[in-house]
Amino acid sequence: MRWRKQTPAPVLIHYPGRRLRRLRPNVMRRLWRIPLLAFYLLLAYPLALWTCARKPQPDALSYGAFAWWSRRALRVLGIRLRVDGKIPERPVMVAANHVSYLDILALATLIPGRFVAKKEMRDWPFFGVMGEWLGTLFIDRSDARASQRTMRQASDIILAGTSVVLFPEGTTSDGKSVGEFYAAPFETAAVAHAETIPVALRYEDVLRPGQPDALCPFVGDDSLFGHLWRLAAAAPLTLRVEFLPALPPELGRRQLAQNARLAISDALQRMEQGASVTYLPMHRSRHPLRDAWAAWRRGHGA
Repeated sequence: MRWRKQTPAPVLIHYPGRRLRRLRPNVMRRLWRIPLLAFYLLLAYPLALWTCARKPQPDALSYGAFAWWSRRALRVLGIRLRVDGKIPERPVMVAANHVSYLDILALATLIPGRFVAKKEMRDWPFFGVMGEWLGTLFIDRSDARASQRTMRQASDIILAGTSVVLFPEGTTSDGKSVGEFYAAPFETAAVAHAETIPVALRYEDVLRPGQPDALCPFVGDDSLFGHLWRLAAAAPLTLRVEFLPALPPELGRRQLAQNARLAISDALQRMEQGASVTYLPMHRSRHPLRDAWAAWRRGHGA
């Protein structure tokens, strides 16, 4: 008797109520999300004054307050974090792919550290002021000498015992692929003799595991307020954050940039190919358990 090779079936899950929540008029989500988000935006200023004002450098209280605020803001927008890998506990350089300004809030909840951002962000409402208070290093890529000074400052921060988080693409992407990484920022890790931790970020719909969401990417000529307005009406999302194996500083900046980009690209591909949850068709069934059992039997060739 020949045995047919069996492949594991995906996990089949009924998701009651999700269809109703997704079909609810978008204005209903805005009615409670926008006032809550405005409340937390107003709360951020006194919170930053209390934890960051009159301090030459941010301290543990400053990072903790911003992490608490970031968690609340993401929760209001319906974004839940799924974290994989080992979060670094020692000072390192974190290099992540860049999809949206929300990346900063997500990483701030996980890593107490200083961010490196493009100088244009200093002029953004709210984010520019908060970035100044939290010691963000604003880099001018059009000025090579200024960029070198910023990277040397980032090295000193790591040597002083604080992690530095940056986005080597220099711009945002659609979340489906990873752009080319600039090699210059990785000089920071080489000078500080610190490891580089690649981090893969992907926003995905809870009903489509592994597939990149089309709403969260902040790309092109999109405006900050327009993006927030659309996001306030969106269905709940999952932000997957995967911390990848560390890269040694001895590789040099060019090799570090190539290896970090390759590691993040591979991680995003694994997320898309390795989604293990498949949601059943959204239809009313009088016998959901019997239908699920029949689907399982079909998947196993029974």
